[in-house]
Amino acid sequence: MTTRVSALARLTAALAAALLLASPTAAFAEGENAVTWSVQPSTPQGPDDRPEFDYTVAPGATISDWVAISNFSSRPATFRVHAADATTDYTTAAFTLIGADQASVDAGAWTSVDSAAAVCADTNDAAERACAAGLGVTITLEPGSRADVPFTVTVPHDATPGDHAAGIVASFQSEAVDSTGSAVSVEQRVGTRIYLRVEGALLPKLALTGLVSGYDGSWNPFGGGTGRIGFDVANTGNMRLTATPAVHLTGPFGTDFGTVTLDPVTDVLPGGVAHVEALFADVPPLMLLFADITLAAAPASGVAAAQDAAPAVLTESTVAWAVPWSLLGTIAVLGGGTGTWFWWRRRSRQLLGFELAAFAEQIRTEERINRGASAPEHESETAR
Repeated sequence: MTTRVSALARLTAALAAALLLASPTAAFAEGENAVTWSVQPSTPQGPDDRPEFDYTVAPGATISDWVAISNFSSRPATFRVHAADATTDYTTAAFTLIGADQASVDAGAWTSVDSAAAVCADTNDAAERACAAGLGVTITLEPGSRADVPFTVTVPHDATPGDHAAGIVASFQSEAVDSTGSAVSVEQRVGTRIYLRVEGALLPKLALTGLVSGYDGSWNPFGGGTGRIGFDVANTGNMRLTATPAVHLTGPFGTDFGTVTLDPVTDVLPGGVAHVEALFADVPPLMLLFADITLAAAPASGVAAAQDAAPAVLTESTVAWAVPWSLLGTIAVLGGGTGTWFWWRRRSRQLLGFELAAFAEQIRTEERINRGASAPEHESETAR
């Protein structure tokens, strides 16, 4: 039985696209059936030296260009070539594409590969998934061959100003076996990026949102823990931006734990959100931690970036509890043990007092009994 596992396909496709949109060559499967192919900017005569497609146009413009699909394998391979909207991955901050079963609504929907359909009718989710899986053109390449495929980008007259992004991908379907032994169909995608700027008013703007702070204490009551400062970098403007976050951590009374400058979050697309986390090791549990976050932004790379203005530096602050739970637990255990010892000592003294009092009472009782037994004998002797 052959089962299509769409979740697995989407996951693999997303990983492939995220990892390989900046690199034109990929290989999947192993052994004699390995498939290796590339996608890169081209001309009618073959690939050129462009790393990606990068355009600046007016609303309503039409762009005609070429993309090269090369099969480096020793076997024929069939690919579906189509365009898809790009987005910023929340977890990795990487440039990635929407799922293979999602219909594009932005630059991907404006891009027709070899005059094929690029958009789906707005009906229902099931119909959209079926439509999206069939967009683009299908080409079969012999071993070692290449196809230079034309495509057209038709920018709507009402397109919003600013940066739009997509990718042209060549997807390859293969069969695999999952952990249960069932056959699954997996789609891998390799592509090249499209950066498109629509002329008009530009708004470079970032936001720091979703601040989350925490402290992971050590089991050692006298050891330091890890301070965690997490936040989201959101592009709320209409330009691609690169952001460099830095976090400065302090404690009570001005205790300084230094500054962590994180790797730049590159190429955050308009509307994109990326999660970032800074970690501080060996931080003592001083009850409170104070984090000051700064976010410096710069225009992303591209043909129009030289004239772009950068937004102002953003700053935010947050507070985290750094409770010394291990130390408090140790104190509680020691305090509880000491209290138990004092209680036991007091209780022992009470019990000893009870026992001594009972013993004294027993002696007095025996003395009274003995005195009572000797009195009649004395009276008897007197009578004689």
